[in-house]
Amino acid sequence: MWRLMMVAVVSMLCIACSSGISSYEEGIEAQSGIMADMVSVLEGVTDEASAEKASSEIEALGNRLGELAKQVQELPEPTIEEMQEIARKQSAQQQDFQNRALPQMMKLAQYKSLSDAWMRALTNMR
Repeated sequence: MWRLMMVAVVSMLCIACSSGISSYEEGIEAQSGIMADMVSVLEGVTDEASAEKASSEIEALGNRLGELAKQVQELPEPTIEEMQEIARKQSAQQQDFQNRALPQMMKLAQYKSLSDAWMRALTNMR
């Protein structure tokens, strides 16, 4: 429960303090951070009640993802070299994300409200 509260507080602070994305790399880093927060929320799900609470947190994080995606789309397209550099820098973080996320995905199948919230959140990235 404490962990869920911390994730919510940190996410809200990020949203409140955010003044916009100034580079493509910054946008990718911010999106990765929110995805990591989403996994942290999933890690706290242990029953139907915590799944319901997590669903609203996932929705809020998904809305933030949508905002970031819009900001990133407004930036100039990065070059192939810049994309390769971003990918290189993000590779360790992405591996950590996958290692943490995979065990949590079963919770999406177990709790429909959580699955629905997750899908809406990911749709916001487009």
